[in-house]
Amino acid sequence: MHESWQANYNDIKGEIERFEQMENGQKTFYFDVHTIENIFDFYTDKFQFEKAEKALQIGIRQHPDATSLQAKHAIILMEKGEDDRAIKLMESLLQLEQSNQEIFLNLGLAYLRNNQQEKAVVFFKKALETAFEDREDVMLDIGIYLNQHEAYKITIDFLASGCREFPNNESLLFELAFAYDKEFIIEKGLETYNRLIDINPFSENAWYNLGILYIKNNDFDNANKCYDYALAINPAHGEALFNKGNSLVNQGQYLEAIDCYIDYISYGYDVLLPYHYIADCLDQLGNWDLALRFYRLTVNTDTGYMPAWLGYLALLINQEYASEASEVSEKALQYHGEISELWYLRARSLLLTGNLNEAEDAFEVCFKEDYDNLRNAYELYQLKKALSPKFKGDKLLNRWLKAYPDSPAVHYLATAYYLLDERNLNKAIGHLRTALIENPEDYEFFVELFPTIEKMVSKSKKLTQLIENYFPYEF
Repeated sequence: MHESWQANYNDIKGEIERFEQMENGQKTFYFDVHTIENIFDFYTDKFQFEKAEKALQIGIRQHPDATSLQAKHAIILMEKGEDDRAIKLMESLLQLEQSNQEIFLNLGLAYLRNNQQEKAVVFFKKALETAFEDREDVMLDIGIYLNQHEAYKITIDFLASGCREFPNNESLLFELAFAYDKEFIIEKGLETYNRLIDINPFSENAWYNLGILYIKNNDFDNANKCYDYALAINPAHGEALFNKGNSLVNQGQYLEAIDCYIDYISYGYDVLLPYHYIADCLDQLGNWDLALRFYRLTVNTDTGYMPAWLGYLALLINQEYASEASEVSEKALQYHGEISELWYLRARSLLLTGNLNEAEDAFEVCFKEDYDNLRNAYELYQLKKALSPKFKGDKLLNRWLKAYPDSPAVHYLATAYYLLDERNLNKAIGHLRTALIENPEDYEFFVELFPTIEKMVSKSKKLTQLIENYFPYEF
């Protein structure tokens, strides 16, 4: 929001000292316009906007007709969030001075901040037309502003030509590559980062960002090489270490990934995510006791980090550590009682300990919280069936259909009931049609739960036709 120029403190040290004496009420001094501009830029570069505004007030009192100072007043208004006043001021200044690139640049920013991109572009172009020797810096300011406001397509329009005009400007290339990344124009992004690296092969962040693009391109080998280059330049580059670990996980190289996460921790970075990811890697490697140790470390580090509770509980249940699973599930719900998946795992842990009635209650909670979830509905249905010798599936299903008439999960269960228990094809077709309308993606899981239904479908023209209406392949 100010010129891309940093005041040299040694050059204006005397003026700064005189201004601060005047600010403190010790003496009164006269400053010319250029000196006020230097003092203003000095403080804004240090983000000391109150001092910058005070300097400007002195300057405007001494030089009320100086348009350059009024232009800087607009910058202060924008810092205060008073964009409308800033815009009015700058537009009035353009009636007096039509070649001030700073006014055009800041008007463009003000309009950009207020979601008026077309007007912003007009003024950014005028800023470039009037920039002359500052054109390269103004181009960079425009790119930064546009990227900050997620106007990535416009960034590309400006900077693609700007990088041809100033081919050795690393900062311009960074902003352009970033915009390509955000627009998922991967090949152009890769090309731009490689151009930057040709200019400066020791740019650790260029190598790191190039690695991110290779990840998006599912090229994990090249991503790892980029992260290695970034780490060769800066072994403590935390993001490169962490992302390389994640890349190795995607390649199934869990031991190598663990090494990256441990290195990340050794440099003093936050331990929460690496603890969790190490636990996941150890789980994949079958080292379950050590995985559990890291899950415990994770949840003890931050009880509010819900994903670790899910992994921790799933491992305990899969390994049938019934007592700890029951204890941990109860504790997890103290912190995350609104998460239906934790209620599901709570129910599973209670099944391990033989507490079937409590498990039923837990399944009820997760079903009511997510009644479209076929797994939840199936587990509750099967448990109720097991607990009651006089179980009537139609009564339960009718009650659920009344409460949740559009639930695909309930309609899938009703399909199974009318096919397997009642042998009522027409009713089954009606429920299956509704289930497929609401959620066709669950059909494959449905036939996994009820495998005999797949054979029934293949023998029924009506069922086959219904399924083929929703899937482009044959069952």
